[in-house]
Amino acid sequence: MKNKIILWLISCSFLVSCKEPKKEIITVKPKEVSANKCLPHIKDNPKLQDEMVLVFADEEIDSIVFSKNELNKIEILFPVFKAKFPSNPNESYAGKAWENYINQDGKEETITFGSEVGRDDFCLVYAYYLKQKNGEQKYKLEREKLIQLYHAVNGLYQGLNYGGTYFAHQFKRLYADAEYSIYQLAVGKEYYDKKYDFQKQKKLYIQSLTQYVADEESQNSYNQDDSIDGKGKNSERAKRLQGEIDVLQKLITNYFYLNEVQKFEMNYYK
Repeated sequence: MKNKIILWLISCSFLVSCKEPKKEIITVKPKEVSANKCLPHIKDNPKLQDEMVLVFADEEIDSIVFSKNELNKIEILFPVFKAKFPSNPNESYAGKAWENYINQDGKEETITFGSEVGRDDFCLVYAYYLKQKNGEQKYKLEREKLIQLYHAVNGLYQGLNYGGTYFAHQFKRLYADAEYSIYQLAVGKEYYDKKYDFQKQKKLYIQSLTQYVADEESQNSYNQDDSIDGKGKNSERAKRLQGEIDVLQKLITNYFYLNEVQKFEMNYYK
């Protein structure tokens, strides 16, 4: 009887094992993908290496110059600079700050704007190409006024904060913002053609800036008279800050300038 039970158990285990198919272990070998397979191949053009292009010039800061050969590579790797429908400078930079490519020798190289100084250059290159799209002469007056207005806003906050690298970088980057403002004017001029008098809004804006400066200075411990500097230091500082506000008062001559200045201030200083 005992032997019969053992035989019965063996038979059951055999049947169970037959019902459960044996699982196959499938191993998939990873495909070998070359790291350089998808990179663009760009050859240098020796004829254009000595042909220099002035991308940006200013009396107060260094000019930006690229060879035509280098600009050709930048145009290929960064199509955002010549986009049919440009996005604003911040969105454009966030989309792509550096790119790799394969040169004529089969080696991998990089063009990058990936640093604080690199971002400055990115904005100046951005302004260079967008200026061509907008029309350098067509919007010359608007461009000059916007740059002065944005410099005034940057200078005002730079003065309130006793300087800083942020404002030094903004000094260059604001050219891109000015050019994008012109682009918006070019494609949507009807938006800025208001039928009402904008002067009341301008008056309130200037008053709010003046009040803000006064409030900030009232609690500024560094702005107190002392035995060394006396009142002269504070009065000169007050004149410089007021001077920036005076530029805004003078150059905001329509709703377009008022709207763009307010957006610029809110985007970078509030």
